[in-house]
Amino acid sequence: MDGQWLLLVNPLAGRGISASCLKRVTDRIDSHGITHRAVVTDSAEQLVDFASMASSKGYDGIMVHGGDGTLSHAAAGLIHGRSSIPVTVIPHGSGNDWARTVGIASLSDTVRAVMSGETVRMDAAECIIRDPSGSNVHSSILVNSAGIGLDAHVLGRAIRLRKRYGLGKLAYISSLLGSVAALPCWEGIVAVDGEEVFSGEYLSLTCGIGPYVGGGMLLSPSSSPVDDLLDATLVRPVSRRNLLISLPMVYSGSLLEHPAVSSWRGGEIILQSKGSLEVELDGEALSGLPAGSSMVIRSMPSAFLALRNPGANL
Repeated sequence: MDGQWLLLVNPLAGRGISASCLKRVTDRIDSHGITHRAVVTDSAEQLVDFASMASSKGYDGIMVHGGDGTLSHAAAGLIHGRSSIPVTVIPHGSGNDWARTVGIASLSDTVRAVMSGETVRMDAAECIIRDPSGSNVHSSILVNSAGIGLDAHVLGRAIRLRKRYGLGKLAYISSLLGSVAALPCWEGIVAVDGEEVFSGEYLSLTCGIGPYVGGGMLLSPSSSPVDDLLDATLVRPVSRRNLLISLPMVYSGSLLEHPAVSSWRGGEIILQSKGSLEVELDGEALSGLPAGSSMVIRSMPSAFLALRNPGANL
């Protein structure tokens, strides 16, 4: 695909992007004759701003060097700017689940996608969280998934361990083991398209646009980012032993067969929490949410244009 590309870099993605790493990436892009300008962003807000203005500045597409969160900020900019230029990703995040869905696992795949110019319109979702008084405390765009409960708890705990002890991947493993040992649960009411479908305690709730979360786990195995709908997958409380022996189902795509799992599909998912609320959005943990908050996720069908690797199953 010819034209001028804007390369937006999140220096904090994954375990950090060094200057030498970025040079290797830009040299590789240059070697394929892809014209581009690289911009290292300072914040999510700046990334959204650059993406929203890219088309008006003469760019024909956006590449983001980062993970799912970085991609979601770029997509938010394109959506807010009503832009029709495509976006793709050079996967350098912790999970890279959106990239996995569009068949991009490496820089080579990104280059192949740019060269082919094969595009697809992708769904997104709007997420709004309100405190018990009804005031908005968070609003954002999602491109892959929202995780409530255990997966958000594990991610938040891993971030704290990483900051405190400087751990890399060990932080997530330590957090997972600690969380399974304690095995907390949450309580709330779930409604899909205005109809209450669940009330009680749950271990996790995944609201998926795409099927993958957490670096390849299929917590929302029926989700498709091109079907205009959201998939809600809820896991009710189980024993530690049951959770551990059921883990292979998370990777095989058979999670929905577990007797403690329920799923629903619709254009709007609402969770009214009873007590604490722990949330991660596209792999980025939210903190300090008031107890008793409500969460609304609304589908945004065909919200932005993306490149996909030729042959990706979309």
